[in-house]
This record gives sequence, structure tokens and C-alpha cells, in this order.
Amino acid sequence: MLNLVATLLILVGAAVHPPPVDRYAEGQVWEYRTRPGDEGSLLKIQRIELYPNAPAGEGRRVYHISVIGARLGPQRTPTDLQHFPVSQATLDVSVIRRSDSRASFPAPDEGIAAWRQAQGGVFTIPVAEIVDMVEQAVRQQP
Repeated sequence: MLNLVATLLILVGAAVHPPPVDRYAEGQVWEYRTRPGDEGSLLKIQRIELYPNAPAGEGRRVYHISVIGARLGPQRTPTDLQHFPVSQATLDVSVIRRSDSRASFPAPDEGIAAWRQAQGGVFTIPVAEIVDMVEQAVRQQP
């Protein structure tokens, strides 16, 4: 009898707590935790695919995102960033809420093609840190 009760509790618990569903989808626009001065910058999930070189499991998805409104360079010029391949963990720590913005984002196709050609990696750090890395690279250019 005790085994039957335990089995029923497990089954009821499983019904009450379904497995998590991926909350990210292609085309979604998100507000994210920006760097100071980048408030209002948005990201868009352009494409989702399986990362070809990753082991099986949740970490196997790559989210191709674009960012608009990041302010770069000494003039703090609003800049659109075409493509970053990021992990779900990056999105989880970065996004705040979905946006209903209909803003125009750059097409990611060229960046995705270059990423595939190079058999590139996937960012696992917050989006604000990725934008900061881009800014540092821009400042180092002559």
C-alpha cells in the first residue's frame, strides 16, 4: 500500500510540474540588462539551431541574436550589431522582459554564414559583456 501511495505521489507530482518549455523563439525581441548608457538597447533572437560541435543536451542550442542601440566609441554612437551566437545561459542571465518593439534589426545571415564557415564558438557570458568586448575591439582599431 505504501508503495502505491508513493507511486501516486510521484505521478501527481509529475503532472503538476511538467518539464520546462523553451521560452525563447525566433523573432522575439527582448529588453536586456545593458551596460550603463545603453538603456533602450534591444536584442532579437534571429535564429535558433543546434550547435554542431556540442555534446547532446540543453547546451546544444545556439541562439543567433542581433543587438540594436548599443552606444559605442568615443561619441557613444548608437550602433546595430548584426550577429552574436549565444547560449541559453547567456539569454537567461541577460534578458529582462519581452518587448513589443517593431524596430528594425540587421539581417544576421552574413554573420551566421561566417560563423559556420569558421566553425565558431558560442558566447556564454551576458550580452552586456559581449557588447563591452565589441566596444574594446572598436577602440583598439586605428
